[in-house]
Amino acid sequence: MTATKSQRRLILCAGLQSGGTTLISWCFLQREDTDGVLDMDNDILRVSFDRVQKPVCWVKMTVGAFRWLDVDELYRDLGWRPEPLLVVRDVRAAYGSLLKHPHGFNGLTAEEPPLRMRFRRFLRDWELFRTNGWPIIKYEDFMQDHRAVLMKNCQALSLAWDEGMIAWPKTMTDIAYPSDANPTFQRTFTKGDLTSAKLPDKVATQVDGLPLSELDWLEEKFAAYNDFHNYLKHIRPVLQEAGLLTMPALQWEGSARERYYRALSENERLRAERKE
Repeated sequence: MTATKSQRRLILCAGLQSGGTTLISWCFLQREDTDGVLDMDNDILRVSFDRVQKPVCWVKMTVGAFRWLDVDELYRDLGWRPEPLLVVRDVRAAYGSLLKHPHGFNGLTAEEPPLRMRFRRFLRDWELFRTNGWPIIKYEDFMQDHRAVLMKNCQALSLAWDEGMIAWPKTMTDIAYPSDANPTFQRTFTKGDLTSAKLPDKVATQVDGLPLSELDWLEEKFAAYNDFHNYLKHIRPVLQEAGLLTMPALQWEGSARERYYRALSENERLRAERKE
């Protein structure tokens, strides 16, 4: 069944990288009526959902190489009518976490854009959701009272409540497009159910690993966002050494594309040597 002929629902959920979206995606994919994409690659768009046999097709993406709006418009071109859902988190926590991971590379390519560019894209998507009154899940509220938050958003999406969202009856092999989930989530989904899997320490916003230049930029750029979601206006580092942190420079060297081109060049060199 092709997208242009399908009458199934498609829910397109987005959030920040390191924004807690994979855990929430897993909860929705536990529904009996739902299947789809646990975590779409940041820089590769999925347009085929042939493995999905359920009435609700779920797609979760992170805002980085693409905005939610970009993907929404693409799917509309293909005949879908995406239903919006956004996951928000204190951007200071997400930014600080992202810096610790390889996918937080502060690059200069389309697949690894500058970090500030990614966050500006997310902010524009959030403004779009806010203007239209579309459903938004606040990660911190979800961690505090997951049942109430999931029920509220099921209602907003006109989905009946499914206890499987909390009990987690499915395994990774039951998901049509499981993808390579991040290491944190790989340790999480094996806990058996949502209550056991939640990590309370993920709720607190820690900024000690965040350079002051980026902390100040985030608090200025996301002032309206922080105010709307009742995040603290200002958070200061606890450790004195945190003030000495510097932001990684924008880089081409070390990017995924640079490594790919370097590998190609090396292979060409080896082929030339074999011919000699």
